[in-house]
Amino acid sequence: MNFSTLEGFHEKWQDILVIGKTTERDNRKHHIVGMTLSEDAKLYIIEPYTEPENRHKAKSRSRTQRSIQKEDDENSCFYLHCSELCLGVEKMQVQGATGNPLKYSTGDYGTVQLFFDMMSAGWQVPDWLENEEWDCLQLTTLTIADMKRLPVYSPEMPITITHRPTPIKHILEKTITLQVGKRRSFSFKDTHGDEIWCHINNVTLIDVWKDTEKQLSDPKLAERFSQEQLAQAREHSYKALEQNCPEGMCYVGIEYECSKDFILTFYSKEFLKSRPETHCGSSYFLLMRLRPDKETGSHHLPLKGCVIQTPLPPETTKIPAELFLYHEKVDAWTETVL
Repeated sequence: MNFSTLEGFHEKWQDILVIGKTTERDNRKHHIVGMTLSEDAKLYIIEPYTEPENRHKAKSRSRTQRSIQKEDDENSCFYLHCSELCLGVEKMQVQGATGNPLKYSTGDYGTVQLFFDMMSAGWQVPDWLENEEWDCLQLTTLTIADMKRLPVYSPEMPITITHRPTPIKHILEKTITLQVGKRRSFSFKDTHGDEIWCHINNVTLIDVWKDTEKQLSDPKLAERFSQEQLAQAREHSYKALEQNCPEGMCYVGIEYECSKDFILTFYSKEFLKSRPETHCGSSYFLLMRLRPDKETGSHHLPLKGCVIQTPLPPETTKIPAELFLYHEKVDAWTETVL
């Protein structure tokens, strides 16, 4: 510890606003502390926190990718996916959000300073929160877009919050054999009991080394980034490729339509049976998405894409795979805190 560390934590607010309202949902209490303004305007909410069950599982090589992908990775922050909030009649757009368990903040002097400054500005810790252990709490921080001053607020004003939850993950594990260059259609039952049709319009092999080189050679990149930044991006991209897809191997691209607005995720049988690899030194990961050239497919439904990131030889014609899971979109909804 030295004074430069303290300087890094120290924050000088241009303005601070205490709200101090508690709301309850599913027998769990959440507390809107208030807002600060410095470079950005931020709103702070204290929420309950439960350690994810899979956090305690040993990262053993005996676990397959199938078991890992089945784990519940949903974030427990209730307010993490808000898009808009209103204090009285003033609307504010949420630009981003973070959620941090307070158990890791006992040495975070910036968080401690925030609570002290809120108290100095008039925040009173509610009775139910006073003796709650930080191990059971988290702090959700919403960054507000384009705000030069904090809103005028009084306790009688209602607070309206628009939630845009993340899509819900549903495990399916439906076996399917993909054929390069071939179309096919099949159906499955969703969690509501509805029959859903999936139309695979195209299956292609993707030379990811060739595609990466094409992307990095785009003249438009030189207009946006320096030569040093481009060299660094090239180095990281090729290290990721070396660890994930050896040169000469391919990934599988799938263009599909779905009769409901689901996001489908396909995996190869080979990947699901495999176990996580341990890399020496730094590990680099690829996350590829396939964007079809057309908006709609031959069945007049939105055309979407998925990449199976299992290295395969370029002469591959059949891929034993699974429609492993799908994500169901959740409608936005509003909450009023009085």
